[in-house]
Amino acid sequence: MNPKEEDICKLMININEKKPKRNYGIDLLKIIAMINVINLHINQSSGLLKLNPKDIKFRKIYLLEIFSFWPVDAFGLISGLIGFKKYKFSNLIYLWFEYFYYSTFFSLYLYIKSNLDLKQLFLSCFPIGINRLWYVNAYFFMYLLLPFITNSTSLLNIKKYTKLIAFIFFMYSFYYIFMKYILGKANYHFARKGYSTIWIIQLYIAGSYIGRFFMNKPFLPKTILFVLYISSSFFAYGFMLYNYKKTRHVSSLFEDYLSPTTIIQSLSLLLLFSDFDISNKYLIKVLLFLNPLNFNVTLIHMRIFSFQTPIVKKFFKYIRKLGPKYIFFKIYGISSIIYFICSFFDYFRHILFKILKIRYLSIYIEKYLFE
Repeated sequence: MNPKEEDICKLMININEKKPKRNYGIDLLKIIAMINVINLHINQSSGLLKLNPKDIKFRKIYLLEIFSFWPVDAFGLISGLIGFKKYKFSNLIYLWFEYFYYSTFFSLYLYIKSNLDLKQLFLSCFPIGINRLWYVNAYFFMYLLLPFITNSTSLLNIKKYTKLIAFIFFMYSFYYIFMKYILGKANYHFARKGYSTIWIIQLYIAGSYIGRFFMNKPFLPKTILFVLYISSSFFAYGFMLYNYKKTRHVSSLFEDYLSPTTIIQSLSLLLLFSDFDISNKYLIKVLLFLNPLNFNVTLIHMRIFSFQTPIVKKFFKYIRKLGPKYIFFKIYGISSIIYFICSFFDYFRHILFKILKIRYLSIYIEKYLFE
């Protein structure tokens, strides 16, 4: 082997060594997070959150609500964790195509069924910027700013970055809760209780911080991380019951994306699952199959839940009639079934996009815009 060939081989070895290993624990967490999102939407859309507090199911439903409230913060952290090393504008274009596909698909169905007028059908062709699925809109506008965010944070060393993270979560979380609880009001309209681009950006910055400085180091034992998730969940649940007993009002103080308990829930689960060593080849195949379909589960089930069709009404009537025994696990089971049905439905969209080469079209548009 001549010196040039030897240098090339060494270079290829170094490239392969630097190639980040896929974290299948994060892929598994994303699936579990989406199932918990469906839990929240079932509770809300079925009217279970409006149960009479004297109903035996009341406490169990709110326990489920608290234990399922972490996914938005987790998704924000994950986006920073896995996205801080690379930025592709084509990914945002591809996301727009996915959102456009389902927005027009379901709107056209409703228009044919005479449940939608022509103006609403026209608006469905502009899915970004209208009042539908706030997370998609928040993520879309956050992604537009990522080159500036990444360039700014990349200049920070661990000491300065740690101070930034501490300041962010003190002002957005602890101080926010203090203002709400002590003064009864916190003028954080720009953050909209976490339903906003600004909060998704903060989570991205925090996820990027974890990925950059802590992902390759042991953090905390799995047992402690699990205890953190359980204890923060029960603290929020306990405060809700305490406040109700005191005021006869269900407090949402800790049922909030800005809440320290929600942040601890999502952060502890993120660190817990990222430390899982998944090597079973069959499980890995399932995770790789579901990963590109995961995001669209929200687009599908939320639009279906919003339909006032006889089938949807019967479904929610069935949910409301569920007995109190094991209702926590029953709803988890139903949400899991909905997740796999929606994934199966999205698989056909995935195949169609492959045939139409939407990924390549997204890359072409990116090159056309920026070259």
